[in-house]
Amino acid sequence: MIDFRTPVIGDRDWIRKRTAEMGCPSCEYTFGNIFSYTAKMDIKVAEIYGCLVTRCIFGDSVLYCYPMGNGDRKKAVEELVQDGLGSGKDFVFFGLTRDFAEELESFYPGRFNIEFDRDGSDYLYYSEDLINLSGKKYQPKRNHISYFEKNYNWEYEVITNDNIPECIDMNSRWIETALAEFREDLEYEFEIIKLAFANYDALGLKGGLIRVDGEVIAFTVGEEMNENTFCVHFEKAFSSYRGAYPIINREFCKRELSSYKYIDREDDVGAENLRKAKLSYHPAIIREEYEAKLKNVD
Repeated sequence: MIDFRTPVIGDRDWIRKRTAEMGCPSCEYTFGNIFSYTAKMDIKVAEIYGCLVTRCIFGDSVLYCYPMGNGDRKKAVEELVQDGLGSGKDFVFFGLTRDFAEELESFYPGRFNIEFDRDGSDYLYYSEDLINLSGKKYQPKRNHISYFEKNYNWEYEVITNDNIPECIDMNSRWIETALAEFREDLEYEFEIIKLAFANYDALGLKGGLIRVDGEVIAFTVGEEMNENTFCVHFEKAFSSYRGAYPIINREFCKRELSSYKYIDREDDVGAENLRKAKLSYHPAIIREEYEAKLKNVD
C-alpha cells in the first residue's frame, strides 16, 4: 500500500529534488501548484521507488501524475496501477509529456489509452519576446502599453508579505467585475491563490504588481520550474484600465525574469477567450501533454 498523505511545506525540498531530476517538465509538477491546489482538491503525495507520485480523486476518476525522478519509474507505475485498481474508479495519468507517454507505452504496451490533451498543454514563450515585444506581431501589445503609460500614474512593485493583503483585496474586487456565470470558478481559484499567498515565502514564489494612483490594479505570481524556465501561476488585472494586462506581463518579465530562457504561462483549460489571449503572445512552444487511461482488463 502506498503511503499517500497531504503535502506540507516540509515536503518542498524532496519534491523539488525529484522534479529537478526530470527537469520539472510541466506546471503540474511544480511544488507551488501541488501544495496550493490542496485548498480545493484532495491532493496526496508519496515517494516510492525513488520517485514522486501524486494522487487526486476527481469524480469517477483517480488521477495520478507520472512518476518523477531518477528512481524505478516502471515499478512505480506498476504500484500506482494496483493502487488505482483498488479504488474502483477509472485510472488516469495526467500531465504526460510526449516522452512520458512513450515511456509508459514501452513499459506496458497496449495497457493504456493515450490521448492528446490540447486543453492541458502548456504555453511556453521566449522571455526576450515578452520583454521586448519586438516586431509587427507585437504591435497591438505595444499600443496598449503605450496608452497605459501615457494615461495613468502608475508604478511597478515587487510583491512582498507587506503588500500581499492588497493583492488579495484586489483579487476579491476583480471577481466582482466578472460575469456571473464565471464567478463560481473564480471563487474556487481564489481559495487556491489565498493559500499560495499565505505561504508565499515558504513556497519560493515570486511576483509583481502594478499600482495606479497608489492602488493595486494588477498582479502576477509564479515560481521557478528549472534553471531555464519560470512558470507564471496567476495573473490578474482590471481590464477597465486599458493595457493593464500587457504591462504587468512585460514589467514582471523585464524586471524579474530576464535570466530565464522560457516563461511557461500554463494551459488554457479549453477556455476560448483564454486560448485566444495566450496565442496572441505568439508562444515559442505549445508543449503537448497527454492523458493515459488504463484499459479495462476482463
